[in-house]
This record gives sequence, C-alpha cells and structure tokens, in this order.
Amino acid sequence: MIMGRKYLDQIFCTSRLSVVTCLSWSLLLVLSAAGQPGFQKQDNRTTVDVDKAKGKPVSRKDSTITLSFDQLEEGTYEFFSAATLTGKNEGNPVSTFRMQWQWNNSRVTSRIVYDNYAKGNQYVGKFDLTAKKKTLKIGLPAAVKLVSITYKKYEAPELPAGMTGYVPSVTPPAAHPRLWVTPAFLPVLKERIQAAENNTAWNKVQQTALTDYPFTPDTTKEIFYNEQLENIIRSKAFYYLVSHENRIGQEAVSLLYKYFGVLEFGNVTYGDITREVGRAIYTGALVYDWCYDLLTPAQKDYFHQHFMRLSRDMEIGWPPFVDPIINGHANEAQVSRDLLAMSIAVYNEDTLPYRYTSYALLEQLVPMRAFEYQSPRHNQGIDYGAYRFGWEMHGAMLFYRMLGEKVYPDNIKNLPYYWLYMRTPDGYMLRDGDMFSNKKGNGANSYWKQPQTMLLCYAYSKDPLIKGEFEREGGLPDDPVLYLLLNDPSIKAIPQPTALPLTKDFGQVLGGMVARTGWNNTPESNDVVAEIKGGGYGFGNHQHPDAGAIQLYYHGMQFGDIGLYLGYGSPYDFNFNKRSVAHSMMLAYDPAEKLYYRTKTNDGGARFSQRFPVSPEQTITDPWFNLGAVLSADAGPSAKTPLYSYWKADLTPAYSAKMSRYTRSFCFLNTNNAVVPAVMIIADDMETATPGIEKYWQINAYNQPATSGSTLFLQSKVAGITGYTAVDMLLPAPAERVLQIKGGDSSRSVFGTYYPTDTSKAESRAYRIMISPREKTGRNKFLTVFQMTTDTAQRLPVYFKEQAGYYEVRVADIVQVLSAGESINETVTIDIPAGTYNLVATGLKEGFWHVRKKGETANTNYYVRPGKNTLQVHLPEGSYELLPGRDPNGAYWSAPNGLPYILK
Repeated sequence: MIMGRKYLDQIFCTSRLSVVTCLSWSLLLVLSAAGQPGFQKQDNRTTVDVDKAKGKPVSRKDSTITLSFDQLEEGTYEFFSAATLTGKNEGNPVSTFRMQWQWNNSRVTSRIVYDNYAKGNQYVGKFDLTAKKKTLKIGLPAAVKLVSITYKKYEAPELPAGMTGYVPSVTPPAAHPRLWVTPAFLPVLKERIQAAENNTAWNKVQQTALTDYPFTPDTTKEIFYNEQLENIIRSKAFYYLVSHENRIGQEAVSLLYKYFGVLEFGNVTYGDITREVGRAIYTGALVYDWCYDLLTPAQKDYFHQHFMRLSRDMEIGWPPFVDPIINGHANEAQVSRDLLAMSIAVYNEDTLPYRYTSYALLEQLVPMRAFEYQSPRHNQGIDYGAYRFGWEMHGAMLFYRMLGEKVYPDNIKNLPYYWLYMRTPDGYMLRDGDMFSNKKGNGANSYWKQPQTMLLCYAYSKDPLIKGEFEREGGLPDDPVLYLLLNDPSIKAIPQPTALPLTKDFGQVLGGMVARTGWNNTPESNDVVAEIKGGGYGFGNHQHPDAGAIQLYYHGMQFGDIGLYLGYGSPYDFNFNKRSVAHSMMLAYDPAEKLYYRTKTNDGGARFSQRFPVSPEQTITDPWFNLGAVLSADAGPSAKTPLYSYWKADLTPAYSAKMSRYTRSFCFLNTNNAVVPAVMIIADDMETATPGIEKYWQINAYNQPATSGSTLFLQSKVAGITGYTAVDMLLPAPAERVLQIKGGDSSRSVFGTYYPTDTSKAESRAYRIMISPREKTGRNKFLTVFQMTTDTAQRLPVYFKEQAGYYEVRVADIVQVLSAGESINETVTIDIPAGTYNLVATGLKEGFWHVRKKGETANTNYYVRPGKNTLQVHLPEGSYELLPGRDPNGAYWSAPNGLPYILK
C-alpha cells in the first residue's frame, strides 16, 4: 500500500502537535523516568502505567501527555505502547489511529497507536536519546486511551559466530562507479543505450531526467515514502552517469538530500514496508556511487547517517542478521540489493557494512543455493520463488558487474527454466506454493509474468531463450533504468522454447517432473502438461506439504492444487491452502496425529512445516527436512520428444510416523495422437502404521466431474475448446473401493471442519474426488490410468494384467510394465498382439536384462541404468520374456545416438 502525505493528512488532519483540528487531547502528566509510581520493570523493560503514574488530568484544550526520561543514560531505546479504544468506539470497525510524538523541540513524528492488525499493542520505534532529547510529548486522538508506554535499551542484532575476524574474499574496487557499472564497462553501456532496441527506455529516462522536479519540503514535517520521486532521482543519477552533465547530477544529489531529510516510515509495518525502506536506501546508494565526484565530504557523511538510520529500521535489522538470509523476507531485496548496494557505495568511507553484507551473501546464502539449485526449481514455488530469486539475481549481478567475475554458483543459470516448463498454454502456470499472482474471478487467467527476474537471468547468463521469455512477458517498461543497465541488444531473443526437451526432471534436492506434449503456448493449444513433485527436502514458509502431488492441464486445468493464497497464516491458509488436502495427492487420516505450527485441523496429509534449514549440512542431517527420495527418473527414447516420461519416489518421510512406507510412480505417455494426445499412469503403494488409518486417493478437479460406470470424466474449457480426462482406476477394483465427491462449499470441509474463502475464485468452487479402499488394511495399492481427449467416445481401450510384482497396462501401441511395489527383479512375460508395440518397462532393478522371444534362440541384452530403471524396445507380435541378467550368447543393444548403452 502506498500512503502519501496527503492521504495521511486526510485521516489524521495534522502531524504537528501544535495544530489541533481533528485530534482532541487527553492528559498532561509530568513523570520521571524511574522510581516513580506507575513504572514497572521486567525483562529489561520498563513500563509506564499511565493511570497509576504521578500526574493530574487537565482540560482537553491543553492537548499533551508529557513524559520526562532525564534519568536515562544517553543511547538508543525501543518504545512500545498499549492502548484501548474509548467506550463509544468499542465494537465499531477498527480504523488506524495515530498518536503524535515529539522529543523536546525536535520534529513531530506520527506513530500508529491502534490498528486492525496489532490492535492497541504497538511497537512505536527506536529513538536516540541525548542530553537535550529526553522529554517526550504525546498527542492522542479522542477515540484512543493510552494505557502504558514501555521502553527498553536497544540491542543491535547479534553477529554470527563466523563474523569474528571475517575478511571478505572479494572487495569493491577503489574507483567509482561500481554499482552495475565500472569505469571499464561504462563505454559499453553508453554504446548500448544508443541501440534501436533501447530507444524507448532511453527516451523515457531522458525525458524524466531533463524535466525539472520542484521539491521543497517543509523540514519541520516528516513525509512518507514517495516512489515517484525515487524513480526521478534514479533517472537523473543514471543520466549523469552516462552523460556527465553536471546540472542533472547535482539535481539528483539535491533531491536525495532533501528527501532523506524528511523521509520517515514511523512504525508502519503493513504492506511489508521494509521493501519501501530498502528501495529508498538503494536509490540513495545509486546516487552516492554514480554521482560520487559531485559529493562533498559533508554530503557523504549526511547520506551515510541516513543509510544507517534507515537500515536499522529494516526487517532484517542492522547489522543485517535478525533473520537468516536463506528464506522469508530476509531473502528478498533487503540484503541482496538494498544493503549490498549501500555497502558497496560507501566502501571507501566505511568498510564495515560490506563486511556484513558480503558475509550474509557469500558465506551464508551462496553455499546454501549451491546445494539447493542442484534441483533447478525454487522451493518457494512459482510466485514467491520468482520474486525472491529475482533479488538473489540482483546480488549475483551486482557482484558480477563490480568484479568482472561470477561468485555465485553456476547452477543459478538453470533455474529460470523451471518457469518455462511450468507454463500452461493459457498463459498461466501450474501451481506451486503460495500463488499471489492475479487470477480473474471468471476462471480466466492473466498471463503470468515476473519480467524483472527474467531480465536479470538472461543478462547474467547471456541466454537468448530466457531473453525470449522476458519479451513474451512484456519487458520492463516501468523500470527503464534497470532495463538499460542490463539489456544487451547484441543478444537476439529466441521467441519460443520449442528447442527444449518436452520433459524436465528436477533432480534429487527438490524432486519432481514436468512432462509436456508440445510447446504450443496458445489458448487453442491441444498440448497436455502434467507435473508430479516429491522427494528431496522441505524448506518451509511458502512451500506446501505436497509430496506426490500431481497436476494436469488440458484445455484448462483438469485437476491440481485448489488452495487460494489470500493472506499468510489465516485459518484457511494454515488449514487448507497450505495443506495436503488442497492438493491432488494421497491422504492417510490418523485421528491421533499431532498437529504443528498453529494448525487446528488434521487433514490426513504430509507433515506441515514452517521451519527451514539454513545450511546444506542441516538440510541433510536433520530428519525433519527429509521429504523422501527420488528413486527413478527417465524420459526417452528421444530426449527431446520422449515417448515416455517416468518418475518414482519413496515419499515415506514426508508423512508422520503414521506412514510405514509409501511410493508413488508416474508414467506419462506421449501417444502422438491428436484425439488422445497423452496417457498418464499413476501407481501408489502405501502401508500405514495401523490398518485403522484411512487412506484416500485424491485428485482435486476444477470443474464438476461426471461418472459413467467405473470411469470418471473431468473436463475443462479454454478458448471455446473442451478437453476431457477419462480416469480409470484399475486398483482397487470398483467393488473394493468407495468414491466420494465433495463439491462447492463441501470441498473446503476438512474432515468435518469448514473453511470459508473468496468464492469468486474457481478454486473455491472445485471438486475433491476421494477414493478409499472399502476394507481397512495396513497396505493398499492404487493404479490409475488417465486419458486426455477431445472426444470421450474415442478414448483408447485399456488392457490390464496384474502380477505379483508388476503390472502390465496396454494402451494404444504401448505396452507399459510398472513395478507393483519394489523394483522388478523377476521374469516378466508379455504377449504382443498383431502389429508392433513399444514395450516401456519401468521400475526394473538396475543391471543387465535380456529379452527372449518364445520359439527363438537369439536374445538381446540390455543394460538398465541406475536412477533410470527403464527399458524401451519395439516388439512385433509374439510372446516374450524379459529376464534379469544377461545371456552370454546374446547380442548387445546400443542407443540410437551411437553412445554405448550397455557395459559389455
């Protein structure tokens, strides 16, 4: 929320204690800082009880409460207030009420005393008390009664143990500029901004920079942040950087000087205000660096003082170690852009800030990301992942431009492909984590975008494919300065990602797979996009407990995640949106299961966590973060256009001790058939600690399903085209299972507890399809076939055979063999009808296998690779055996690309 000066004046009428037009005042109290009635000490805090304190009431005309803190030693103190609403205001909708604070004759500052979030218990802020600044005057609105004021000596955040004696491995060069640009890079930048591709942005910057901006604030009044002014300051500083026109540079310096002199954020916390605090610091850092040769020593000292003042009020604190930089808001712009830029800018005058920021980034963040990004996806999901990764890329790029070398792990270049693979043809995304991006109430989705992140990614890696994604997302018209700093016209964007393989395996740290039938990302597209996730580690915050969750897009979302992120930590958020029940995955309901992290409802799902690890060692060694292991992942035989995409994981650790063992397998088959473009097979093998724990196979459909016999039909429509999914559960058999469909409001009923939400969203009107075994046993197996089609009458016949250790499913021209539990290590018999079929055997034990056709003596040996556990071969009509081991007299099969597929 942007709240300017005019808006504040409308609500509170004045920020000056001497002007009383809307506020009426309550009491005059003259108090001593200690040893007087009403002062209570506890845990290094002293509380002033206003009612019990020494003093006398006066008429409202006198307007002030006065507190004297003469006995306090000089230093920085934190203040807190407790207040209630007056009788006539109790029970009414809560507004934001402000009090006015004035220390001696210094400028009046406006502070929230009561609001809807914290009610009457407010953190007022940090104040520096001096010999001439120990008397406090407080003005209150008539609607509020001040109960008490609490204060404590401010203690700066504790430094990490590793900071002792820390010397950064890399440091800023002596010369300015060094933020985004160095003297060596400046000629390159000047040349680039003249390119036709940069004309629009450069014209915007010139127009802004060369236009006078009158700004003469009243220095006796504070103002809230002014984003427009900050943009103007950055444009003028950039113009000076590339033109060295003295007048424009002096204007940037003067505007920043006057702005910092009146800028005050007070005790506002709503809207994650630390982001605005940080942007002001960043703006100042650019001016300090780019206009360095214009600054006087007094100006440098002035800006440095304000940098420290603002830094202290950031959420991460100063030194910046209140929260770990690994996750949460600390992983956003605070250190990676704002404080890093400031520390680089002032390094000649003060090296300590850079010691702090470089330690947080290079010694804490970088090692963790080197580990995490072995899996090229973000643990915070689509929206928060893209947002936070963009700030990490600021840090990576600031170091890169400053040093001329890359100090971040090379695997960060792979991460943006996660968003390419998760893109759905309608322009939106498969869901992952908390989704704050706009979704229209009519079910249509806007084109998902995080262009700033894509710009940084492409500039860092010089990747034309990611530049293409940046341009498809509309570019960065609102930040021409950053665009000009980063855009390289010599890199020609690749307009579409059609050269990429259709399947992406995300590895072991954050396991999952996306399989597609094409890259036609238009609303009319007939492409299918499917995803499964699970295995690896949990990182908390906006990550969901969705191990094994599957999603399917075909002419719209067929099923997937139906949670809505409408606010962090609400009952709906912690008991539905962030929980397994909102995802298409297996549930195991144990009424005795312990709940964690403010959750109230048992949803039967995986463990919900809000803890996050801060180092690779903690991630690996603390079992709390273990969510299972990817056992197999493969796509082939063509890597670019695979016939099959196979994935299997052991997800047992993702659940509590109620789970004895659980594996889920996924096989996506690209049929190359326009009517039935893909088939997906899901196999589950789940054993719970006791037979009484109820198991639920669940998918969450976006539209009302239909049934025909034992088949479920899902449907979705985009651009006037309807896509269907035929769901055939082969195990348990129809007579051995119970089907429940919870639609509308009941879809948000979690085992008897209902959670209301915004019903304008399609997700709130979804349908939870839950299938459970009719008989309660400890171990149950589920096998389900999904066919995506535009014509349900033309769906493909499915042949199914169950053996002790494996399943055989025949559909179209594919014979699919899947393990029924453990890896297959037994002879598999296969009967191929007339014609030629693709045998796709998955879940095989690694090592040698050979294929024998009955009635023939010639056998072929194959090598099944560990971690892939697959074998694919074309077989004509006949009866075959697939046997473990190799035939010493058999031939060896090699891959089509000529690389050896077997170890002879």
